[in-house]
Amino acid sequence: MKMRPRVLVSNDDGVVAPGLRALAHELHLQDFCEFAVSGPMGERSAQSHCITIGKHLHAFNIEVEGASEAFADGTPADSVMIALYGPLLSNPSFDLVVSGINRGDNCGLHVIYSGTVGAAREAACKDVPALAFSLDNHAARAEEQYLSAAKYAVCIIKATLGILPGAIPRPFFSLKGYVVNINFPGEKYDANYTGLHLCFQGQHCSFPDFQEVEADPHFSTANGTHGHGGEEGHHEIHAGNVVMRAFRNAAGMLRTDTREGSDSWAVARGWVSVTPVGLTSDIPLTFSDAVSREDKELREALGVMLKSVAAELKVKVAGLPEVAEVVLA
Repeated sequence: MKMRPRVLVSNDDGVVAPGLRALAHELHLQDFCEFAVSGPMGERSAQSHCITIGKHLHAFNIEVEGASEAFADGTPADSVMIALYGPLLSNPSFDLVVSGINRGDNCGLHVIYSGTVGAAREAACKDVPALAFSLDNHAARAEEQYLSAAKYAVCIIKATLGILPGAIPRPFFSLKGYVVNINFPGEKYDANYTGLHLCFQGQHCSFPDFQEVEADPHFSTANGTHGHGGEEGHHEIHAGNVVMRAFRNAAGMLRTDTREGSDSWAVARGWVSVTPVGLTSDIPLTFSDAVSREDKELREALGVMLKSVAAELKVKVAGLPEVAEVVLA
């Protein structure tokens, strides 16, 4: 009997978040893979790749439709790390890790802060292919608002696993060491996405707007510093008559990237943006044959994947290196 592919689902909005539930529902409905869930208990947005050191993680079994197992605790990266390398799940072997669907976009420089991308990146660090899904709608608090995105997401998952007509049988080998970051347009385009657009990561960014608020009288300075030794490095600050002030980091000015082909440019025009994100941040000063070959294989794998998804969904695909735009009916 042929083994069904195994998929791990995580996120940063929490395991009861509507985006994850909508994705799980669609995976269960289409019934082509075994999937498990491991994610944070509640809202852990903007945790990036933060992990827990020096204190215990506690796991709680929860019910998620169609999932073989579902547990919760820690940061998004924690939840993927323990699922892949801990005794949490009965079978820690997965063909693919998917994170999302996030409430709010993860375009441009938001990738740096994103717990959604952080969860996927943790898998990519361990050579497990990873997808990160986000919906450009911060007001989406109901599962119904994610249904269109979930249908696209599951189709992309199928293509990544090589089980769509026209897809490479196992394209995810070319995706190892990368996160494929996918952003869906907001409700203005719900169910009427323009198509799929292969994009570059832009400079889209939110600037902070710190506002002073009333200080919490129960806050302890012991909460403030942690050394590398975990609990042993836990110290209280003694500074005489400390004047304590409190601040709230609110969303400030939004800098958009209007360059054609950037992820935020595409999403603003109704495209589902698809952006491969690497694990290293250095700027290569030389380009070896090996690097060029890997880059070519990645582009080709993504191109075939997106064409197969577009054919399945009967939508357009753009941004591919070979041609400016291909229409697949």
